[in-house]
Amino acid sequence: MSRSKRWIQGSIVGSAMLFSGAGTVSAEEITVTSFGGIWETAITNCFAAEYEKRTGRKANVTIGSPAQWMSQIEANPDNPPIDVIVSTQSQTVAAGEGGLISRAGPNEIPNLADVDPLFIDAVDGWGGCFDFGSFVIAYNKDTVKNPPKSLKEFMDRTIAGDWVASFPSITYAIMPDIIWSFAELYGGSADNVDPAFEIFKKIKASGNAIAWASVTDFLNQMSTGDADIGMYWDGRAYSFIDKGNDWMGVITPTDKAYMSCVAMNKSKGAPDAAWEYLNIVFEPGPQSCFSDYLNYGVTNQKVQYSEKMKNRVTWPKDLRAPSTATSRKIAENAADWIERWNKEIGL
Repeated sequence: MSRSKRWIQGSIVGSAMLFSGAGTVSAEEITVTSFGGIWETAITNCFAAEYEKRTGRKANVTIGSPAQWMSQIEANPDNPPIDVIVSTQSQTVAAGEGGLISRAGPNEIPNLADVDPLFIDAVDGWGGCFDFGSFVIAYNKDTVKNPPKSLKEFMDRTIAGDWVASFPSITYAIMPDIIWSFAELYGGSADNVDPAFEIFKKIKASGNAIAWASVTDFLNQMSTGDADIGMYWDGRAYSFIDKGNDWMGVITPTDKAYMSCVAMNKSKGAPDAAWEYLNIVFEPGPQSCFSDYLNYGVTNQKVQYSEKMKNRVTWPKDLRAPSTATSRKIAENAADWIERWNKEIGL
């Protein structure tokens, strides 16, 4: 098995739904992809519907996971059943190196010219990310009256016993990335993650921390009072608040929040109509629509966020994002870091 294929299979988005085949479409139609749930609603209403309105052609939305879609493309690269694929950073680079997607810039997707370079570099120039999330600090406003302003303050006060904090467990898909993020925060790197392990040893020894294995676990811990504060995705936290849970507050740390983004790309054998769809995906208006559904930031710098979103977005200057080279090292070392975590931390 090639390294690219291992990387694809090892980076599956944890919340992805079961694949539903694209089927055969006419030359006037394209097949595009989405994760399930609110993602499917947003992609259908913000991107596919706009494409159909402008072109008169159908964009069929199929749900599933990047690894499954890539396997479908790999099986028939000259006439792929998937024309536009959604994928994570590492999966996008792997797909590009594996010859499954087309390299893209402003010539192919004009609106990429207005995308912050951070989100182009994140996928090594294989198109760009269209949305992103940051790992912020979510807290209970009733029990944490003086919330921390930075991650280092959050860690120090957890060790001091100011609250019970919840962190993702080592079984959570992006935990190797979080280990790298804390290593860099405390002076290390992907080549030296000792600083991350040292701070988490202190967190574990304090007895003031618990772990969550899924995004639902965290919300349950906060709702029951098992945790007062913790690390969580900004979009999911705001969606929870919007459902009537106004006791939850969100802090964007002053020492930068870990960022993960999602890309969208044209399959190499897909028709040129896929470029039209992708240009809509990276256009300010459709991106603002998507942001309102998901409560996440989007990447075109000309986006006018809604009143709801403009104070919720974590701006690129406040993000800690791995480079492509760093993402490779994270992927290469993830198994060793997980084994070390289980031996030394066990949180």
